[in-house]
Parts: sequence; C-alpha cells; structure tokens
Amino acid sequence: MKQKSIERTFVLVKILQNIGGAWTFSTYVLFLVGANLSLFQVNMLNLIYMSTATVLDPFTGNLGDRIGQKKIYMFGLFFWGIGMLVYGSSGLFWIFALAEGIAAIGHALMSEALESWLRNHTNEETTHKALSSSEYLAKLATIPTAVLGGFVGARWGLQIPWILAGVTSIAALLITWWQLRRFPEKEETVEIALPNELNLWLITKNAWREPILRRSFIAVALITSTFQPFNMFWSVIFKEVSGKSEWLGFLWMGIALASALGSYLAKKWKISSRGLALIIASIGIPMLLPLFAGKNWILFILVPFLFHEIGRSTWGPVLFSYTNRKIESKVRTSVNSLRSSAGTFGAAIGLLVSGILTKWLSPITVWSISAVILIFVALWVRGWNHEK
Repeated sequence: MKQKSIERTFVLVKILQNIGGAWTFSTYVLFLVGANLSLFQVNMLNLIYMSTATVLDPFTGNLGDRIGQKKIYMFGLFFWGIGMLVYGSSGLFWIFALAEGIAAIGHALMSEALESWLRNHTNEETTHKALSSSEYLAKLATIPTAVLGGFVGARWGLQIPWILAGVTSIAALLITWWQLRRFPEKEETVEIALPNELNLWLITKNAWREPILRRSFIAVALITSTFQPFNMFWSVIFKEVSGKSEWLGFLWMGIALASALGSYLAKKWKISSRGLALIIASIGIPMLLPLFAGKNWILFILVPFLFHEIGRSTWGPVLFSYTNRKIESKVRTSVNSLRSSAGTFGAAIGLLVSGILTKWLSPITVWSISAVILIFVALWVRGWNHEK
C-alpha cells in the first residue's frame, strides 16, 4: 500500500509541475519574435538556459543525494516560478536572458530529483508505471492550459501566459510540499553513502566506466541536440503555412494527445536496447517527410510531426528504467543528473547549430538534418545488446 501511495503522490506532483509550464507552450517563440527578436536570438536565449542547466545539473543532483531529493525538487519549483514571472515582466533581451538563467536553476534542481526519490522508494515496475502514468496524465492535463494560454496570449498579450505560469508554479510548490511531507526523504533500505562516495568526480568516473551509462550519456546528448529544431521551429512553421497564430493552442492539443499516447505506450514497451532503438527511429523517420511537402500541404507536415511526438514521449520512461538498473541508490540522483546534464549539453549544441543553420537553410530543412542524425543513432543503439 505504501508503494501505491507514493506512486499516486508522484503522479499528482508531476501533473502540477507540468500544468505550471503549459501556459506558454503554444506562444513561447511567437512571444519572443513579437519582441523583435530573430530566430537566432531566440536560440541564444535557449542556449543560455541549456548551458546553465548543463553546468548546474550534476552539482544539484549530487546535492540531492546529500541533503534529500524532495528538498531540492521543491526549491526547483520555486526558482522555476520566479523565472516565469521575470519572463513576463519585460520585453528586453537581457531580461529574457535573466529569466532563462533563473528558470535553468529551477530545472537543474528539479531534474531527476523526484524520479530518483521514487526509484529509491519503489521497485522498477512501480517506478516505470508511475513515470509513464505521470507523463501520460500530465500531457492530458496541460491541454486546456495550453489552449487557454494561446487564447489569452492572442487576445490580451503574449506576456500574460508567463505571469499565469509563474503564479501556477508557486501554487504547485505549496501543494507539493503538503503532499510530500508525509513521506521520508530516504527509505530505510537505502544504503547511506560515505562522504568520499559522494565525491562527484568519483561518481562521474565510475558511471563512465559502466558501458550502459557511458553510451546512454552519448546517445542522450546526440538525441536532444536533434530535438531542438523541432521544439523551436514548430510554431513558426505552422503559423507560416496557416497564416494564423490563434489556432496554435489547439495544435498543442494534438501534440499533447500524441505525447500522451507515447507515454501510455511506454508502460508496455520492452526495456532493452532494441526497444530504445525502435523508439528513436520512430522519432526520426517521420520528420523526413515535411521536406517534400508543397507550400500549402499542411497535413504533410502536421501528421509526421504529431507521429514523431509519440516516440518522443515513449523515450523518457524507457530510458530511465533501462539505465537505472546499473545505478546504486545512494548515488542515484547524481548519476541521473549526469545523464540529464548530457541532455542539456546536447540541447545547447543543437540550439547553437540549428540557429546558425537558419541563416542559410529553412527550418524544415533543418528538421530533415535532425531526422537523419536520429536514424543513425537508432542503428547504433540497436547494436548495444547490454541486456544479454
């Protein structure tokens, strides 16, 4: 019963976290472009975010193993909410940069913290189910928020969704504290690490020696680098082909439904290198098709885009379960945060490179380059065979 109660609480808390960020999902890039920023400057703002998170993530993860994952997670929610409020307070590039930095601190504190806490308190099956369920239900819960955010932004100003995101995140923090207070930081069965065992450099070296973890770090960096053009250009591309921004909130509904389906599929997905490879291929292959779309062929862009979102949401829970088989509970947050840092590092590189490429190539062409890279990564992952 205790594991079931922890699972339900984890799912609720992650839903609240996702709702807090959903207000700006459909208007983020449009807000920045409306403030007279170029796509290159938009990517630079995201580069600030990703670079800050990359540097901080291992240290915040290590802090979680030292003082407790619940504590750093709640501090992360606080910084995230403040970052959203700062974003909506001005239209200046440097204020946006400050907001990205504050939000990155929040991201680094939250990253893998509650997931590691969950895994230390439950078995693999329960954790995998909770991760999949939380992402599935969170995507569904964010649909009305994203739609409303798009409507509010189009009608009363694109800065308003940021204010709503900040207020909602602070409210989520208070509810999260109330819900988590009844559970311990560490389970009695979790081995207590000696001070020298929590040395971050030693943890990093040991993780790099483990083949599953080393290869997963590299794969995550490559994959997240390819995700960034999809993240950054979708609203611009669909506004261009449709001529309207008001419907982007409803497009997010389709994205959320596709993502929810992917998270649901993760519950039953085989946790293996071949299972991971199939997911990666399903993300990349569809995104080759928009390159051949005619000027007004919106469905030829929309359908592959939604299909690739399914794979993107299946990927996370399966990867977490696959890699955590090789992580000790006493250093779990540190190692998971190293993997998260590899992801934000890859994202930063992807933002920088895709931003530069838009100087010469169309966003859809950049999408196709990402798709090709994903296909090659899928072939590499398929040959790992670590489960044998």
